Amino acid sequence: MAQAILMKEYKDLSKQKWLSIELVEENVFLWDVAILVTNPDSLYYGGYFKAQMKFPSDYPYKPPNFRFTRPLWHPNIYPDGRLCISILHAPGEDVMSGESAGERWSPVQRVETVLISIISLLDSPEISSPANVDASVQCRDHQDQYKERVKQDVITSKKDIPEGFVMPTHESTKPPMEEKVDEDFWQDSDAEELDFDDDDDFDFDDDAANGSESDAALNNDSEDEDDFDEDAQNTGKGKSKAKEDAEMTDA
Repeated sequence: MAQAILMKEYKDLSKQKWLSIELVEENVFLWDVAILVTNPDSLYYGGYFKAQMKFPSDYPYKPPNFRFTRPLWHPNIYPDGRLCISILHAPGEDVMSGESAGERWSPVQRVETVLISIISLLDSPEISSPANVDASVQCRDHQDQYKERVKQDVITSKKDIPEGFVMPTHESTKPPMEEKVDEDFWQDSDAEELDFDDDDDFDFDDDAANGSESDAALNNDSEDEDDFDEDAQNTGKGKSKAKEDAEMTDA
């Protein structure tokens, strides 16, 4: 199961422009990763930070290991490149560290969430729980010196950019914008539909009125026919009476 999950994640992440990933010797449990910082507001903007990720055989029930191959000067990065970050800590609550279970690794986490968390950590270090005490103190008390040290790390990281590789822009790494729905269009359509319904109501009323007139005319015709039949009957009776009188006279 772990192999299938990792292969799917690998294929999906290979499409991301802010990442460069390769399998080490076709081993799906060992990845070479490069994080490309394209946010111009970041201290690490323009950096190409190589790392390696190693996955356990029971992934995703246990977290992967992550290590920068070029260690960075950062409060939460050890001198050997490993990170001190909650999302890579084993599942469950740790009373000693003060981390809740929700902050630590869980089987619902994925490689992408780990990498996004690492990018966020670069610019938002946890000074209260440092892996590099000297970097933590400098970040807290001497920001200018700290920023200059980070700048040097960015310059050094660019030495690892492959020949011919073009760094993506900030715009190219943004997710596609959702198409904006023109609410006025739907309001206009509703209004037109409402007008159409009103016209139908008027047509219905006209039809009803015409229908009533037709019914009235039919009723009048029926009454006229009844009157005609009655006159005809009376006329017939009159003729019979006249004939009888004539016969009596002849007699």
